[in-house]
Amino acid sequence: MSVIPRVQAIVIPILREAFPNVKVGSWVEDIDFRMFPMLNVRRIGGVRHDRRPKNLGMPVIELTAFGTEGLFDTEQLYEDALEALYDAVRRQKETDEGYLHSIKETMGATQFSSLFMDSWRVQGLIQFGVRPPHHSQQLARSSHVI
Repeated sequence: MSVIPRVQAIVIPILREAFPNVKVGSWVEDIDFRMFPMLNVRRIGGVRHDRRPKNLGMPVIELTAFGTEGLFDTEQLYEDALEALYDAVRRQKETDEGYLHSIKETMGATQFSSLFMDSWRVQGLIQFGVRPPHHSQQLARSSHVI
């Protein structure tokens, strides 16, 4: 069984902590329950690290900001979310599932037509180095000692 965590299990708690008044998730609710502003995190690909495939994943996410106040505010929400993720990498902030080891924005903030009436959509692509929590790495190392 893989010890590499799902990237959403790390990114979503970081963004929820940074943006308590924003709906942060990995899917968009039915219209009756949809809230704005919203940050949506969706994995779109990535690979495992070529030399450390059991310890380091390199997933790519699509980070999408949706807002109803205007394009400027929606762009700013995306940029603020990106900055929170860069900060989490700089501090090596650990969540229950693991931490973000590295970050690379592969496609910067781009405006798209929104899927939802009367809203704006800005999204970008971000690749992370994802690692399991430190305590699980220590357990894995100690299990190899005979």
